[in-house]
Amino acid sequence: MKAFSLKRLFMVYSLPLTLTLCLLTGFDVFRQPDLFFLDRAFQWRGPREPRPELAIVAVTQQDFERGAPRWPWPRSLMARLIDQVSRHRPAVIAIDILYTERSNTEAVFTRDRFAEVQPYLYHVLSGEELRIQTREGSRVIGPGNPGFDLISSGAASAKSQDLELADAVRRAVDDGIPVILAAQTVSGKQGVGLSEPYPELAAAGGTLGLVGIRLDRDGVLRRYLPYGQDKEGRFVYGMALEAVAKLQGADFPERPLVSGDVPLIGGAMVKTSGGQFLVNFRGGPGAYPTLQAGDVLRDDEILLGGEDYSAQFNEKIVFIGVTDPSAGDLHPTPYSGTRRMSGVEFHAAAADTILSDSFIRVAPRYLGIILVALLAIAAMALGRFPRPVYGFGGAVVVLGSLSGGWFGLFVGANYLLPLAGPLAAMVFGYGFALIDRVGVEQLEKQRARSMLSRYLPPDIVKEMLKSPINAQLGSRRAELTVLFSDIRGFTSLSERVDPEVVVDLLNQYLTVMTETIFRHGGTVDKFEGDGILVFFGAPQVHADHPERAVRTALEMQDRLAELQGPWRELSDEPLRIGVAINTGEVMLGNIGSSRRMDYTIIGDTVNLAARLQDLTKEFGASVLISGNTQERVKHMCRLRNLGSVEVRGRQQHVELYEVESLAFETDGPSPETTPIQS
Repeated sequence: MKAFSLKRLFMVYSLPLTLTLCLLTGFDVFRQPDLFFLDRAFQWRGPREPRPELAIVAVTQQDFERGAPRWPWPRSLMARLIDQVSRHRPAVIAIDILYTERSNTEAVFTRDRFAEVQPYLYHVLSGEELRIQTREGSRVIGPGNPGFDLISSGAASAKSQDLELADAVRRAVDDGIPVILAAQTVSGKQGVGLSEPYPELAAAGGTLGLVGIRLDRDGVLRRYLPYGQDKEGRFVYGMALEAVAKLQGADFPERPLVSGDVPLIGGAMVKTSGGQFLVNFRGGPGAYPTLQAGDVLRDDEILLGGEDYSAQFNEKIVFIGVTDPSAGDLHPTPYSGTRRMSGVEFHAAAADTILSDSFIRVAPRYLGIILVALLAIAAMALGRFPRPVYGFGGAVVVLGSLSGGWFGLFVGANYLLPLAGPLAAMVFGYGFALIDRVGVEQLEKQRARSMLSRYLPPDIVKEMLKSPINAQLGSRRAELTVLFSDIRGFTSLSERVDPEVVVDLLNQYLTVMTETIFRHGGTVDKFEGDGILVFFGAPQVHADHPERAVRTALEMQDRLAELQGPWRELSDEPLRIGVAINTGEVMLGNIGSSRRMDYTIIGDTVNLAARLQDLTKEFGASVLISGNTQERVKHMCRLRNLGSVEVRGRQQHVELYEVESLAFETDGPSPETTPIQS
């Protein structure tokens, strides 16, 4: 009856808690914590190499510090910048600067000078002389008046600059270089529309690319808007999409797919979620090669010792924008921290995501709900039913697996699982169950104390109710045989071959060697790259542990034939290993801290085995043994005496022998074993 009551109590809080957590996940309550974990995932993953097709020319703070005019720059200067970039034959030029209005007259004067010409603003367009009567007498406003002429020339200069910028874009387009011009969707009471470049610039032949951004609720820039619509309902695509399409020679469909994805006809597929996609940032500000606009404007001085930027621009997408804080186009991103990323770098990062097809796929919401439900039930089961140490260990394993899987999927597959909800399910589920368990156990102890106190003294009852668990560290001396092996030439091979291939080859090798070691009763202490440290004689005690080590070494040499095929495909040299064996006293046991221990061996015997392994290359031997081991195995193998040799790091010389073969055939390791002795 009591067991049924406890289960019923468990069900009372488990079902409501699970349902509550699932509802919170369904209503996206954990969205903001998940974004926090996404930022941490970017930072833990670290910067990655950007795509080589991307470059940035930026108007930077350093340009202003070196004497450049304040922003916005005159459009004639921007026209010259476009001409200079075009000289180096980029694949695409994308201008992340909005030029939606014509230059006004004020723009060509300083603020002090504007006060002088302001009275003439309303008459300058007529071009006619106007006489007005003032206290000082008759005053002429019209041609011939200095203020009027100044404003007229200013208007002409403003129009001239607008035309210069448009002509620069036209020259680039006529020269076969696509130019992307910045545009922005706008919305208001009249509906949705498009803020486009001024007419002369729009007619220059460039393509429109949207540059609008949308920050998440926490003010961080993570998502790219791939398209928008003009007032006629036609789709206009983002600057990054337009730049990639022009680079790949691809076309856009009339409208995105029903799913929101945008297939570039003849190019990449832009994968979206809810009409936007998470940018897979390669790093923070400065991740992409960025050249200062001032330097590019002076690159016609290369004949006088200046720098040629052809290598940085040729056949690349060149984004032109502003990174100076005064432009107000800096935003926080997952990587940036206290530093902000400029809009032009954000467009480059979005283009990188498209080019590398590294879109971050977000797990559907139903999967998050299922994960939360399963983990909540598992956490409550771990906290309530098993022994506390097992329950806690299981919870740690589940948490570690969850966190590792979440991070591994993000780094390895660009797949984003929800983490905040499942973590909350683990913490609250385990916490509620643990609180319930402690309460029930205290109640049971009180009942037991009350019952036992009727028959036993209080002190004995107290001792009976105690159940301490003490983690102890310890080790003991033992005579063992240590084997150390290493692959010849592995380091040079790993420098020439892709890491994935090296790991696959190494796994095949270690699998075969481990099978051999286990067959002879050896214990693998650790893998050190391509090196293997093994000991014989523990935890199972074998009286013939030196013989087992020698048999293992010879069989390891024999089994190399199984691995020669894959190895010879990658190397001109056959696969060879060096093995060294030494017998002596070591310290054996659980060594480490109270939180992390290893069952391992340490001591001079281990160090000497490692030193002898290094000598296998010097003597050209496959298997070397020390004099200590030789005394125990000379009856069962053929040996070549190499004499007394000096070993690095030791004062005394060591007797060294090469094992050539077994002196007789054997059916395998001796079956004689005894349990480990403490």
